[in-house]
Amino acid sequence: MTILDTSDQDPSLMKLWSLITELSEQLNQNRDISAGIYQQAGGIKTQAVHAQTGFVLRRFNLDKPKELYDAELERMNTAMSMENIALQHDNKQLNALIREYEQTLETLMNTFRNRAKDVQERELALSREYETQLLARQEECDSHDLGSSTTVYESLGRISHVLRQLLRAQGGEPVEPEPTAAPEPDLSVALKPLAVEDREPWTTLAAREPWTAPAVTGADHALEREIELARLEKENEELRRMLGVAPLPARSQS
Repeated sequence: MTILDTSDQDPSLMKLWSLITELSEQLNQNRDISAGIYQQAGGIKTQAVHAQTGFVLRRFNLDKPKELYDAELERMNTAMSMENIALQHDNKQLNALIREYEQTLETLMNTFRNRAKDVQERELALSREYETQLLARQEECDSHDLGSSTTVYESLGRISHVLRQLLRAQGGEPVEPEPTAAPEPDLSVALKPLAVEDREPWTTLAAREPWTAPAVTGADHALEREIELARLEKENEELRRMLGVAPLPARSQS
């Protein structure tokens, strides 16, 4: 620090310099006081931390007598032991509750799985039963339809035979006998070797072209002839009516 010569300086400058010196000293004192206060705050904070955690150290209780310190320490240890026992009891109760909860949850899940299995098996059984009933009903309907179709075809065959016989009778042709039921098969004949036409009837001409059979051809010719005669008779009647001529007597039936 430079020493100034005060003989030739202004008094005001000297006064300012003295004030600066005093302020510097005051700042140094304040810095020392702040450092001490900071150390005290750190010690108090450490004591507070140890007091909260339960670790009471002798070095922070030097102002207390040994008997009081030991009694306080024993009381704190007893309280901590009781609290530890209570926490262990609570822990056991919580473990028991957790096990009970797990058992209850497992029971519920087993019940749910069994219930779902029963429902699924019941649905599958109902589905199988309904499918069986539907198949039986469909088979019954098919059999009934087949029987009805067979009956209708037989009825149509009889009606066509009757109409054909009627047309033959009107045309003066001999009446064919009504077809009878098929006789019982003869086993002796069945054991004989069959011809190709008998073994494979679908290979014959009548089977491949049933419209060329003699009976069918004759019946068709008779039917066409009767239709043509009826048409000619109708035309003659119309012509006679238009000409005012009396109609001829009807054609005699032989």
